[in-house]
Amino acid sequence: MTLRYLTAGESHGPALCGILDGMPAGVEVQPEDFEILAKKRWAGYGRGKRKSIENDSVEVLSGIVAGKTIGSPISLLIRNNDFAAHRGNMAPFADERSSSRLSIPLPGHADFAGAMKFGFDDCRHIRERASARETAMRTALSVPARNLLLALDINFACMVEKIGDISAKIDYQIDPDLLKDKVEENSDAFMTPDFDVCEPWRDLIDKSRDKNESLGGTAAVIFWGLPVGLGSHTQHDLRLDSILAARIMSIPAVRAVECGNAVEYCSKPGMYADALKYDEDRGFYRPTNRAAGIEGGMTNGQPLIIRFHMKPLPGGGKVESVDLQTLKSALPAGYRSDVQALQAAAVIAESLLAIELASQLLVSYGGANVEQIQNRLRSVY
Repeated sequence: MTLRYLTAGESHGPALCGILDGMPAGVEVQPEDFEILAKKRWAGYGRGKRKSIENDSVEVLSGIVAGKTIGSPISLLIRNNDFAAHRGNMAPFADERSSSRLSIPLPGHADFAGAMKFGFDDCRHIRERASARETAMRTALSVPARNLLLALDINFACMVEKIGDISAKIDYQIDPDLLKDKVEENSDAFMTPDFDVCEPWRDLIDKSRDKNESLGGTAAVIFWGLPVGLGSHTQHDLRLDSILAARIMSIPAVRAVECGNAVEYCSKPGMYADALKYDEDRGFYRPTNRAAGIEGGMTNGQPLIIRFHMKPLPGGGKVESVDLQTLKSALPAGYRSDVQALQAAAVIAESLLAIELASQLLVSYGGANVEQIQNRLRSVY
């Protein structure tokens, strides 16, 4: 059994909707699980004005009864509050003649390639679906998967490592609870365990906002307690690192993914692998984690660390383009954008990996309900 999901909806359309199929029965889910996660996704210093418009309230339409999953498909709905201001452009049966057109593609966005692919001279249809707004639904769909992982004693955290050219100092080897507590203390503004980097980040964001510029950076997700052997070496498309990288690369503006500090280690001689040791009390263990929890396309029992790099957002940039109607050079209109969205991207990445890792657990251990999966895991470990 695997988890599969689909989303639908445009950024300024009536709503976002999604279906998650394959979730076993008995996973506890409460309304506050969605609320807390939505607030976490909207948090972060440097976010745009839309966070003050949307509350991302989730309506559960099926698959959860009396606070527990029942094994059938879970369907969710998030209404877009901003639809009221865009009804003339986005209503399903609006008069196309009355809608405003976006005929100048925004470089760095999906506008041009999408318009060419689907035969439009209006970029609105592309931009509305390509928008990162869609990730609000993917984040919401992760709630049952997150709760399944927690029920199986698998914990996780996400954090921002770098904004612009300023990096936080993060030790991934410290106690998981301590790391999570430190991140949580800063999560409203800067989701990082390094308190000293917050003011430099704040100053950098303020200066970038004044110049109408955006910032990219680096974020990371870490999972503790995963069993050995999720994924497989037997076929290329079963290798877990390739699967997880694909999930992260589906997040708008993400341009690169690493397993841990792969780029750094690849440039240093002698960084071959993590020694494997055995102790009667500890069992198998590693003194280091350069492999970031994955070897040969499979989890190896170490903390799984996935880092990714996000480009500056193109919304406010004045990059030359071409009007698709006149074919003359033109500058696209700037639109509402974040100065930086690393925290949102980290939460989204954590969400997508939670769904995939929950799916991998179901592939390896099966089970139609939580108790069955727990018993099968205990019999192995």
